[in-house]
Amino acid sequence: NMKTKIIKTIIPTITGILAVLGILFIINIIIQNKIAWNSNDIKFFTFFVPVVTVCAIIIQYLLTLRLWEIYKIKRSLSGMNLILFTSLIIIISGIIFGFVFWEPNSGMNELLMLSITGIIAFSIYWTSNLTILKFLDRKKKNGRSLNLMKYN
Repeated sequence: NMKTKIIKTIIPTITGILAVLGILFIINIIIQNKIAWNSNDIKFFTFFVPVVTVCAIIIQYLLTLRLWEIYKIKRSLSGMNLILFTSLIIIISGIIFGFVFWEPNSGMNELLMLSITGIIAFSIYWTSNLTILKFLDRKKKNGRSLNLMKYN
């Protein structure tokens, strides 16, 4: 039903993005020893987070939910189990992330660090996202409503 599809599109996506932002915030505190973001970070986030959120919601709706339904039936995707398939997507996405934000004059170490950062961010995102999807399916399977606004 459409209500379930909307919940499975929005909740896992927002949870995954908030998890990544939370980890970035903690890393900012640990590495830079400050709670506040600098002005360049804030400018970046005010543009980047909304764009990424819209893209993630579209990907969730058009691809992830379809692949999730296939996985639930076949217990595999392209002949791979869920962990292997997701790991492959995470690594590819992390490397693409590295290349997108890499400035070649910064050297190969910068590319490596950006790719590792991307892999970590995508790992957090997809772990959160798929965990929430599994939780929502389990809740529905147990006969409970996915209406998150009322107590069951």
